[in-house]
Amino acid sequence: MALISDASDHSLQHPLRATTVEVQSGPATDPLAWLAVASDDDEAWFWEVPDDDTSWTGLGSAVVVDVEGACRFAEAASRASELVEAMALTAPEDAPYPRLAAGFAFDDHLPEETDAWASFGVGRLVLPAVQVLRLDGRTWVTRIDDQDRPTPLLAPPSGPVNAPPSEPADHADPAARQHYRNLVRLALEAIDRGDLEKAVPCRSLHVDHRPDPIPLLAALRSAYPACATLAVRPAGGQACFVGATPERLAAVHAGHLQTAALAGSAPRDPDPAVDAALGQGLLTSPKERVEHAVVVDAVDRALAGLGVADHHPGDPVLLRLHGIQHLHTPIDAELPDGVGLLDLVGALHPTPAVAGYPGGQAAQLRAEHEGMQRGWFASPVGWMDPNGDGEFRVALRTGLIHDGGTTLYAGAGVVAGSDPDRELAETDVKLQTLLGLVLGAAEATP
Repeated sequence: MALISDASDHSLQHPLRATTVEVQSGPATDPLAWLAVASDDDEAWFWEVPDDDTSWTGLGSAVVVDVEGACRFAEAASRASELVEAMALTAPEDAPYPRLAAGFAFDDHLPEETDAWASFGVGRLVLPAVQVLRLDGRTWVTRIDDQDRPTPLLAPPSGPVNAPPSEPADHADPAARQHYRNLVRLALEAIDRGDLEKAVPCRSLHVDHRPDPIPLLAALRSAYPACATLAVRPAGGQACFVGATPERLAAVHAGHLQTAALAGSAPRDPDPAVDAALGQGLLTSPKERVEHAVVVDAVDRALAGLGVADHHPGDPVLLRLHGIQHLHTPIDAELPDGVGLLDLVGALHPTPAVAGYPGGQAAQLRAEHEGMQRGWFASPVGWMDPNGDGEFRVALRTGLIHDGGTTLYAGAGVVAGSDPDRELAETDVKLQTLLGLVLGAAEATP
Protein backbone atom coordinates (compact mmCIF):
# COMPACT_ATOMS: atom_id res chain seq x y z
CA MET A 1 0.00 0.00 0.00
CA ALA A 2 1.28 3.50 -0.84
CA LEU A 3 0.20 6.91 0.40
CA ILE A 4 1.27 9.99 -1.59
CA SER A 5 1.43 13.30 0.24
CA ASP A 6 1.89 16.17 -2.20
CA ALA A 7 3.51 18.84 -0.07
CA SER A 8 2.88 21.54 -2.66
CA ASP A 9 -0.50 22.76 -3.93
CA HIS A 10 -0.64 20.99 -7.28
CA SER A 11 -1.65 17.57 -8.50
CA LEU A 12 0.90 15.09 -9.80
CA GLN A 13 -1.00 15.29 -13.09
CA HIS A 14 0.72 18.64 -13.57
CA PRO A 15 4.47 19.01 -14.08
CA LEU A 16 6.79 19.39 -11.12
CA ARG A 17 9.09 22.21 -12.20
CA ALA A 18 12.70 21.48 -11.25
CA THR A 19 15.11 24.37 -11.79
CA THR A 20 18.86 23.80 -11.37
CA VAL A 21 21.61 26.42 -11.12
CA GLU A 22 25.32 26.18 -10.32
CA VAL A 23 26.90 27.63 -7.18
CA GLN A 24 30.54 28.41 -7.86
CA SER A 25 32.03 29.65 -4.59
CA GLY A 26 31.57 30.12 -0.86
CA PRO A 27 30.09 27.98 1.93
CA ALA A 28 27.06 27.21 -0.26
CA THR A 29 29.23 24.84 -2.31
CA ASP A 30 29.18 22.38 0.63
CA PRO A 31 25.85 20.51 0.92
CA LEU A 32 26.46 19.97 4.64
CA ALA A 33 26.44 23.76 5.13
CA TRP A 34 22.86 23.86 3.80
CA LEU A 35 21.83 21.18 6.26
CA ALA A 36 23.44 23.16 9.08
CA VAL A 37 21.13 26.17 8.53
CA ALA A 38 17.98 24.17 7.78
CA SER A 39 14.99 24.35 10.10
CA ASP A 40 14.74 21.49 12.57
CA ASP A 41 11.14 21.05 11.42
CA ASP A 42 12.17 20.39 7.81
CA GLU A 43 12.55 16.98 6.23
CA ALA A 44 16.28 16.46 5.66
CA TRP A 45 18.48 13.90 3.88
CA PHE A 46 22.25 13.83 3.60
CA TRP A 47 24.53 11.54 1.60
CA GLU A 48 28.28 11.86 1.06
CA VAL A 49 31.02 9.54 -0.19
CA PRO A 50 34.22 11.64 -0.01
CA ASP A 51 36.32 9.15 -1.99
CA ASP A 52 33.80 9.45 -4.85
CA ASP A 53 33.79 13.27 -4.63
CA THR A 54 30.03 13.31 -4.20
CA SER A 55 27.90 14.98 -1.54
CA TRP A 56 24.15 15.64 -1.51
CA THR A 57 21.58 17.29 0.75
CA GLY A 58 17.80 17.26 0.29
CA LEU A 59 15.70 19.72 2.30
CA GLY A 60 11.94 19.87 2.65
CA SER A 61 9.58 17.69 0.67
CA ALA A 62 7.75 18.58 -2.52
CA VAL A 63 6.30 15.04 -2.56
CA VAL A 64 6.39 12.22 0.00
CA VAL A 65 5.34 8.64 -0.73
CA ASP A 66 4.92 6.22 2.20
CA VAL A 67 4.90 2.51 1.36
CA GLU A 68 4.48 -0.61 3.47
CA GLY A 69 3.85 -4.30 3.17
CA ALA A 70 5.41 -7.05 1.10
CA CYS A 71 5.17 -5.04 -2.15
CA ARG A 72 6.73 -1.84 -0.80
CA PHE A 73 9.75 -1.85 -3.16
CA ALA A 74 7.54 -2.39 -6.22
CA GLU A 75 5.18 0.35 -5.00
CA ALA A 76 8.10 2.72 -4.50
CA ALA A 77 9.41 1.93 -7.99
CA SER A 78 6.01 2.65 -9.52
CA ARG A 79 5.61 5.94 -7.66
CA ALA A 80 9.14 6.98 -8.56
CA SER A 81 8.30 6.47 -12.22
CA GLU A 82 5.21 8.65 -11.80
CA LEU A 83 7.28 11.42 -10.23
CA VAL A 84 9.85 11.27 -13.02
CA GLU A 85 7.08 11.49 -15.63
CA ALA A 86 5.63 14.53 -13.84
CA MET A 87 8.95 16.40 -13.67
CA ALA A 88 9.90 19.20 -16.06
CA LEU A 89 13.61 20.10 -15.85
CA THR A 90 15.16 23.51 -16.48
CA ALA A 91 18.93 23.27 -16.11
CA PRO A 92 22.26 23.91 -17.83
CA GLU A 93 23.15 21.21 -20.32
CA ASP A 94 25.93 19.78 -18.13
CA ALA A 95 23.96 19.85 -14.87
CA PRO A 96 23.26 16.55 -13.08
CA TYR A 97 19.69 15.32 -12.64
CA PRO A 98 17.79 16.04 -9.41
CA ARG A 99 17.39 13.11 -7.07
CA LEU A 100 14.70 11.19 -5.25
CA ALA A 101 15.65 9.97 -1.77
CA ALA A 102 14.37 6.69 -0.35
CA GLY A 103 14.76 4.54 2.72
CA PHE A 104 13.10 1.45 4.15
CA ALA A 105 12.74 -0.29 7.49
CA PHE A 106 14.37 -3.67 7.95
CA ASP A 107 10.98 -5.40 8.09
CA ASP A 108 7.96 -4.69 5.89
CA HIS A 109 5.88 -3.63 8.89
CA LEU A 110 6.49 -1.90 12.19
CA PRO A 111 5.14 -3.29 15.46
CA GLU A 112 2.57 -1.30 17.39
CA GLU A 113 5.18 0.24 19.69
CA THR A 114 7.53 1.99 17.27
CA ASP A 115 8.89 4.60 19.70
CA ALA A 116 11.49 6.85 18.08
CA TRP A 117 11.17 5.07 14.72
CA ALA A 118 7.52 6.06 14.28
CA SER A 119 8.18 9.08 12.03
CA PHE A 120 10.35 7.03 9.65
CA GLY A 121 7.70 4.51 8.67
CA VAL A 122 8.24 1.27 6.77
CA GLY A 123 9.27 2.85 3.48
CA ARG A 124 9.69 6.45 2.41
CA LEU A 125 10.24 7.99 -1.04
CA VAL A 126 10.84 11.74 -1.07
CA LEU A 127 11.33 14.42 -3.70
CA PRO A 128 13.09 17.14 -1.66
CA ALA A 129 11.88 20.68 -2.22
CA VAL A 130 15.47 21.97 -2.40
CA GLN A 131 18.52 19.81 -3.06
CA VAL A 132 22.20 20.57 -3.26
CA LEU A 133 24.59 18.25 -5.08
CA ARG A 134 28.37 18.54 -5.19
CA LEU A 135 29.79 16.27 -7.87
CA ASP A 136 33.29 16.22 -9.38
CA GLY A 137 34.19 19.54 -7.80
CA ARG A 138 31.05 21.43 -8.90
CA THR A 139 27.94 22.28 -6.86
CA TRP A 140 24.37 22.47 -8.15
CA VAL A 141 21.18 23.66 -6.42
CA THR A 142 17.80 22.37 -7.60
CA ARG A 143 14.53 23.95 -6.48
CA ILE A 144 11.16 22.32 -7.05
CA ASP A 145 8.40 24.78 -8.04
CA ASP A 146 10.58 27.71 -6.91
CA GLN A 147 10.68 26.56 -3.30
CA ASP A 148 13.71 27.81 -1.40
CA ARG A 149 15.65 27.41 1.82
CA PRO A 150 18.22 29.68 3.54
CA THR A 151 21.56 29.92 1.77
CA PRO A 152 24.45 29.19 4.17
CA LEU A 153 26.88 32.02 4.91
CA LEU A 154 29.29 30.01 7.07
CA ALA A 155 31.11 26.75 6.45
CA PRO A 156 30.09 23.76 8.59
CA PRO A 157 32.48 22.21 11.12
CA SER A 158 35.36 20.36 9.50
CA GLY A 159 37.59 17.50 10.53
CA PRO A 160 37.36 15.15 13.49
CA VAL A 161 35.80 15.94 16.84
CA ASN A 162 37.67 15.28 20.06
CA ALA A 163 36.52 11.69 20.46
CA PRO A 164 37.13 10.51 24.04
CA PRO A 165 38.38 6.95 24.65
CA SER A 166 35.28 4.78 24.75
CA GLU A 167 34.55 1.12 25.25
CA PRO A 168 31.04 -0.15 24.47
CA ALA A 169 31.24 -2.41 27.52
CA ASP A 170 31.46 0.69 29.73
CA HIS A 171 28.06 1.87 28.47
CA ALA A 172 26.23 -1.46 28.36
CA ASP A 173 24.22 -3.26 31.01
CA PRO A 174 25.99 -6.57 31.84
CA ALA A 175 22.63 -8.30 31.50
CA ALA A 176 22.31 -6.97 27.95
CA ARG A 177 25.76 -8.32 27.09
CA GLN A 178 24.82 -11.71 28.50
CA HIS A 179 21.58 -11.59 26.49
CA TYR A 180 23.64 -11.22 23.33
CA ARG A 181 25.81 -14.21 24.22
CA ASN A 182 22.61 -16.19 24.73
CA LEU A 183 21.36 -15.09 21.29
CA VAL A 184 24.54 -16.49 19.76
CA ARG A 185 24.09 -19.78 21.64
CA LEU A 186 20.49 -20.07 20.43
CA ALA A 187 21.68 -19.46 16.88
CA LEU A 188 24.37 -22.14 17.22
CA GLU A 189 21.79 -24.62 18.48
CA ALA A 190 19.62 -23.89 15.42
CA ILE A 191 22.64 -24.36 13.16
CA ASP A 192 23.51 -27.66 14.86
CA ARG A 193 19.94 -28.86 14.27
CA GLY A 194 20.25 -28.00 10.59
CA ASP A 195 17.61 -25.25 10.75
CA LEU A 196 20.05 -22.50 9.73
CA GLU A 197 23.33 -22.01 7.91
CA LYS A 198 23.84 -18.54 9.32
CA ALA A 199 22.21 -16.16 11.81
CA VAL A 200 22.91 -12.49 12.43
CA PRO A 201 21.84 -11.57 15.97
CA CYS A 202 21.95 -7.82 16.57
CA ARG A 203 22.13 -5.63 19.63
CA SER A 204 21.64 -1.99 20.50
CA LEU A 205 23.59 0.29 22.81
CA HIS A 206 21.99 3.37 24.35
CA VAL A 207 23.86 6.45 25.59
CA ASP A 208 22.23 9.51 27.14
CA HIS A 209 24.20 11.86 24.89
CA ARG A 210 22.32 13.64 22.08
CA PRO A 211 24.83 15.26 19.69
CA ASP A 212 24.08 17.90 17.11
CA PRO A 213 24.06 15.92 13.83
CA ILE A 214 26.15 18.51 11.94
CA PRO A 215 29.49 18.10 13.80
CA LEU A 216 28.84 14.36 13.97
CA LEU A 217 28.37 14.14 10.18
CA ALA A 218 31.45 16.30 9.63
CA ALA A 219 33.45 13.93 11.84
CA LEU A 220 32.05 10.83 10.11
CA ARG A 221 32.89 12.01 6.60
CA SER A 222 36.40 12.88 7.78
CA ALA A 223 36.98 9.55 9.58
CA TYR A 224 35.41 7.27 6.94
CA PRO A 225 36.00 8.75 3.47
CA ALA A 226 35.40 5.40 1.73
CA CYS A 227 31.97 5.00 3.38
CA ALA A 228 28.64 6.64 2.64
CA THR A 229 27.99 9.12 5.43
CA LEU A 230 24.23 9.48 5.69
CA ALA A 231 21.49 11.19 7.66
CA VAL A 232 17.70 11.02 7.48
CA ARG A 233 15.49 13.33 9.54
CA PRO A 234 11.74 13.16 8.86
CA ALA A 235 9.77 16.38 9.17
CA GLY A 236 9.35 17.41 12.79
CA GLY A 237 12.97 17.11 13.86
CA GLN A 238 12.41 14.71 16.76
CA ALA A 239 14.74 11.95 15.53
CA CYS A 240 17.68 11.72 13.15
CA PHE A 241 19.19 8.53 11.72
CA VAL A 242 22.93 8.92 11.09
CA GLY A 243 25.90 6.75 10.18
CA ALA A 244 28.76 5.93 7.85
CA THR A 245 28.18 2.64 6.08
CA PRO A 246 30.73 0.65 4.07
CA GLU A 247 28.24 -1.78 2.50
CA ARG A 248 26.87 -1.10 -0.96
CA LEU A 249 23.62 -2.91 -1.64
CA ALA A 250 23.21 -1.78 -5.26
CA ALA A 251 24.54 1.04 -7.42
CA VAL A 252 23.44 1.54 -11.03
CA HIS A 253 25.08 3.76 -13.62
CA ALA A 254 24.17 3.64 -17.32
CA GLY A 255 22.70 0.15 -16.95
CA HIS A 256 25.71 -1.26 -15.10
CA LEU A 257 25.21 -2.75 -11.64
CA GLN A 258 27.76 -2.71 -8.85
CA THR A 259 27.04 -4.55 -5.64
CA ALA A 260 29.15 -6.50 -3.14
CA ALA A 261 29.26 -9.15 -0.47
CA LEU A 262 30.60 -7.84 2.82
CA ALA A 263 30.77 -10.37 5.64
CA GLY A 264 33.53 -11.40 8.03
CA SER A 265 35.19 -8.83 10.27
CA ALA A 266 38.35 -8.22 12.27
CA PRO A 267 39.70 -5.22 14.19
CA ARG A 268 42.53 -2.97 13.00
CA ASP A 269 45.77 -2.31 14.88
CA PRO A 270 48.14 0.70 14.78
CA ASP A 271 51.12 -1.67 14.49
CA PRO A 272 51.42 -2.54 10.75
CA ALA A 273 52.68 -6.05 11.49
CA VAL A 274 49.82 -6.83 13.87
CA ASP A 275 47.33 -5.22 11.50
CA ALA A 276 48.59 -7.36 8.61
CA ALA A 277 48.37 -10.48 10.77
CA LEU A 278 44.77 -9.68 11.71
CA GLY A 279 43.91 -9.25 8.04
CA GLN A 280 45.65 -12.47 7.05
CA GLY A 281 43.83 -14.29 9.84
CA LEU A 282 40.55 -12.99 8.45
CA LEU A 283 41.39 -14.14 4.93
CA THR A 284 42.38 -17.64 6.07
CA SER A 285 39.74 -18.24 8.77
CA PRO A 286 37.46 -21.15 7.73
CA LYS A 287 34.66 -19.73 9.88
CA GLU A 288 34.87 -16.23 8.31
CA ARG A 289 35.20 -17.64 4.79
CA VAL A 290 32.08 -19.80 5.24
CA GLU A 291 30.14 -16.80 6.57
CA HIS A 292 31.25 -14.76 3.58
CA ALA A 293 30.48 -17.47 1.01
CA VAL A 294 26.88 -17.72 2.25
CA VAL A 295 26.40 -14.05 1.35
CA VAL A 296 28.05 -14.33 -2.07
CA ASP A 297 25.86 -17.32 -2.98
CA ALA A 298 22.70 -15.51 -1.84
CA VAL A 299 23.51 -12.43 -3.95
CA ASP A 300 24.12 -14.69 -6.97
CA ARG A 301 20.72 -16.36 -6.47
CA ALA A 302 18.84 -13.08 -5.94
CA LEU A 303 20.26 -11.55 -9.11
CA ALA A 304 19.68 -14.71 -11.13
CA GLY A 305 16.02 -14.51 -10.10
CA LEU A 306 15.82 -11.17 -11.94
CA GLY A 307 17.60 -12.57 -14.99
CA VAL A 308 20.84 -10.77 -14.10
CA ALA A 309 24.09 -12.62 -14.82
CA ASP A 310 26.70 -11.28 -12.41
CA HIS A 311 30.49 -11.53 -12.27
CA HIS A 312 32.84 -11.60 -9.30
CA PRO A 313 36.25 -12.96 -8.28
CA GLY A 314 36.43 -16.38 -6.68
CA ASP A 315 38.08 -15.17 -3.47
CA PRO A 316 37.37 -12.16 -1.27
CA VAL A 317 39.79 -9.33 -0.60
CA LEU A 318 40.21 -7.14 2.47
CA LEU A 319 38.28 -3.90 2.80
CA ARG A 320 40.28 -1.94 5.36
CA LEU A 321 38.50 0.88 7.19
CA HIS A 322 39.30 2.98 10.22
CA GLY A 323 39.09 0.60 13.19
CA ILE A 324 37.74 -2.43 11.33
CA GLN A 325 38.38 -4.60 8.26
CA HIS A 326 36.07 -6.92 6.34
CA LEU A 327 36.09 -9.67 3.76
CA HIS A 328 34.81 -8.07 0.56
CA THR A 329 33.77 -9.50 -2.81
CA PRO A 330 32.88 -6.91 -5.47
CA ILE A 331 30.08 -8.04 -7.80
CA ASP A 332 29.01 -6.42 -11.07
CA ALA A 333 26.66 -7.04 -13.99
CA GLU A 334 25.05 -5.48 -17.04
CA LEU A 335 21.32 -5.08 -16.42
CA PRO A 336 18.75 -6.47 -18.84
CA ASP A 337 15.93 -4.20 -20.01
CA GLY A 338 13.16 -3.77 -17.48
CA VAL A 339 15.27 -4.25 -14.34
CA GLY A 340 15.58 -1.06 -12.33
CA LEU A 341 17.37 -0.01 -9.17
CA LEU A 342 14.44 -0.59 -6.80
CA ASP A 343 13.86 -4.02 -8.37
CA LEU A 344 17.42 -4.86 -7.35
CA VAL A 345 16.99 -3.41 -3.87
CA GLY A 346 13.84 -5.46 -3.31
CA ALA A 347 15.52 -8.66 -4.54
CA LEU A 348 18.69 -8.21 -2.51
CA HIS A 349 17.28 -6.98 0.82
CA PRO A 350 17.89 -8.41 3.29
CA THR A 351 21.12 -10.19 2.42
CA PRO A 352 22.40 -13.00 4.68
CA ALA A 353 25.07 -10.53 5.83
CA VAL A 354 22.39 -8.80 7.94
CA ALA A 355 19.54 -11.34 8.14
CA GLY A 356 21.06 -14.82 8.13
CA TYR A 357 20.13 -17.78 5.93
CA PRO A 358 17.63 -19.29 5.22
CA GLY A 359 15.69 -16.07 5.68
CA GLY A 360 12.46 -17.49 7.11
CA GLN A 361 14.04 -19.45 9.93
CA ALA A 362 16.47 -16.63 10.68
CA ALA A 363 13.61 -14.11 10.86
CA GLN A 364 11.69 -16.35 13.27
CA LEU A 365 14.72 -16.64 15.56
CA ARG A 366 15.14 -12.85 15.45
CA ALA A 367 11.46 -12.13 16.15
CA GLU A 368 11.27 -14.52 19.08
CA HIS A 369 14.55 -13.75 20.82
CA GLU A 370 16.36 -10.61 19.66
CA GLY A 371 14.20 -8.28 21.75
CA MET A 372 14.93 -5.02 19.92
CA GLN A 373 13.43 -2.82 17.24
CA ARG A 374 15.80 -2.68 14.24
CA GLY A 375 13.94 0.16 12.57
CA TRP A 376 16.01 1.37 9.61
CA PHE A 377 19.23 -0.20 10.88
CA ALA A 378 20.75 -2.65 8.35
CA SER A 379 18.17 -1.50 5.78
CA PRO A 380 18.38 0.06 2.29
CA VAL A 381 18.89 3.83 2.23
CA GLY A 382 19.83 5.76 -0.89
CA TRP A 383 18.84 7.81 -3.90
CA MET A 384 17.91 7.59 -7.57
CA ASP A 385 17.58 10.03 -10.46
CA PRO A 386 15.28 10.31 -13.50
CA ASN A 387 17.89 8.57 -15.66
CA GLY A 388 17.62 5.36 -13.63
CA ASP A 389 20.98 5.84 -11.93
CA GLY A 390 21.42 5.76 -8.17
CA GLU A 391 22.82 3.95 -5.19
CA PHE A 392 21.54 2.24 -2.06
CA ARG A 393 23.65 1.25 0.90
CA VAL A 394 22.93 -1.12 3.77
CA ALA A 395 22.58 1.20 6.76
CA LEU A 396 25.29 -0.28 8.99
CA ARG A 397 27.49 1.58 11.51
CA THR A 398 24.46 3.72 12.25
CA GLY A 399 22.64 5.24 15.19
CA LEU A 400 19.35 6.95 15.97
CA ILE A 401 19.51 10.33 17.72
CA HIS A 402 16.23 10.86 19.55
CA ASP A 403 14.74 12.66 22.55
CA GLY A 404 16.15 10.16 25.01
CA GLY A 405 19.73 10.19 23.70
CA THR A 406 21.38 8.08 20.99
CA THR A 407 20.92 4.39 20.24
CA LEU A 408 23.66 2.59 18.29
CA TYR A 409 23.26 -0.75 16.52
CA ALA A 410 25.50 -3.66 15.54
CA GLY A 411 25.30 -7.34 14.67
CA ALA A 412 27.61 -10.25 13.94
CA GLY A 413 27.31 -13.26 11.67
CA VAL A 414 27.02 -16.62 13.40
CA VAL A 415 27.90 -19.86 11.62
CA ALA A 416 29.08 -23.27 12.81
CA GLY A 417 32.22 -22.70 14.87
CA SER A 418 31.25 -19.24 16.14
CA ASP A 419 32.02 -18.37 19.76
CA PRO A 420 29.62 -16.21 21.82
CA ASP A 421 32.39 -14.15 23.43
CA ARG A 422 34.10 -13.50 20.10
CA GLU A 423 30.82 -12.48 18.44
CA LEU A 424 30.09 -10.09 21.30
CA ALA A 425 33.59 -8.64 20.89
CA GLU A 426 32.94 -8.19 17.16
CA THR A 427 29.83 -6.15 17.88
CA ASP A 428 31.90 -4.03 20.29
CA VAL A 429 34.36 -3.27 17.49
CA LYS A 430 31.49 -2.23 15.21
CA LEU A 431 29.82 -0.10 17.89
CA GLN A 432 33.12 1.58 18.65
CA THR A 433 33.33 2.99 15.10
CA LEU A 434 30.50 5.38 15.98
CA LEU A 435 30.48 5.56 19.77
CA GLY A 436 33.54 7.77 20.29
CA LEU A 437 32.40 10.23 17.62
CA VAL A 438 28.91 10.42 19.11
CA LEU A 439 30.36 11.18 22.56
CA GLY A 440 32.79 13.72 21.12
CA ALA A 441 30.14 15.47 19.05
CA ALA A 442 27.83 15.56 22.06
CA GLU A 443 30.54 17.27 24.14
CA ALA A 444 30.91 19.86 21.34
CA THR A 445 27.14 20.48 21.20
CA PRO A 446 26.12 23.64 23.09
